[in-house]
Amino acid sequence: MKKHTMRILAILFAAVIAVCLAVTASAAEKSLSLPKTVYNQNEDILVTAVGEGNDWVGIYARGETPGNPASIYWYYVAQDAEPGEPVDIRLQRSNNRAEYDELPPGEYTVWLLLDDGYEPFDSIDITIVPTLELDKFSYKEGDDILVTANGEGKDWVGLYLKGEVPGGGPSSIYWYYVAEGHTPLEQVNIKTGTHNADRSDLADLPAGDYTMFLLANDGYDVIDSVDFTIKEVKKEEPKPAEEPAPEATEPAAAEPEPTDAPAETPDAPAGGSAAKPAEGKTAKSGCGSFLGGGMIVLVTVLGSAWIVKRK
Repeated sequence: MKKHTMRILAILFAAVIAVCLAVTASAAEKSLSLPKTVYNQNEDILVTAVGEGNDWVGIYARGETPGNPASIYWYYVAQDAEPGEPVDIRLQRSNNRAEYDELPPGEYTVWLLLDDGYEPFDSIDITIVPTLELDKFSYKEGDDILVTANGEGKDWVGLYLKGEVPGGGPSSIYWYYVAEGHTPLEQVNIKTGTHNADRSDLADLPAGDYTMFLLANDGYDVIDSVDFTIKEVKKEEPKPAEEPAPEATEPAAAEPEPTDAPAETPDAPAGGSAAKPAEGKTAKSGCGSFLGGGMIVLVTVLGSAWIVKRK
């Protein structure tokens, strides 16, 4: 009986050990890995994860906690892929977070989460850098057009009219190598690049629609492209010259008031002017003047005599 009991205990102990080893082995097999932590925009983000059951992988914006909000893209490790198979997370199930649909440049975290829940097993931070980016999408004639591109070797940026196909028609208007004479992710004014002489009519980049391309390895394979517009600057019409104000003029001299005096007669005696006739009377002849003067003298003399006599 004692031996039988010991045998049962040994079997149970072995079973427990087996279960523990199985659980430990299962936990040890779970893993999460990525080939790098910095990606270009639109580049494949290959995730290699190992798990079981409903273990799943989700990508979130850096700083977000799984479960609040929902992941951007996600997949079940053991159901949607083979164990150890690299999976492009961008092509998996989406939670339709519109602002992140294209995984724009920014910082993100890839999580391996257990059993359809939010218990994390592992996580890896990644950064997505812009492949090709402009400082804005609408410019005015004469503005600088600032380009940020990421590439290597002979990758290059070329500016074309919208609708033109690189390598399939006219040459670019302006172009430059991303990693020669510049550094990747350096902001470059496209107007400082090389100008193709056969596009001289567009050297000043007149108003219109354009496309900026990032092209691979000195060829015409498109890595990325951005459309933008240049708007016309309306020239102000010169204002008409103001009509000069009329010059100030002195008021016309008042017309002299007429006088009652007649103009001097041309036959006035020399050395003096003609006597002015009394107002309302006509001038007397010379004889009348003489008689009047005599009468005055006579009256004066007689008056004097009379006065003397009286004294």
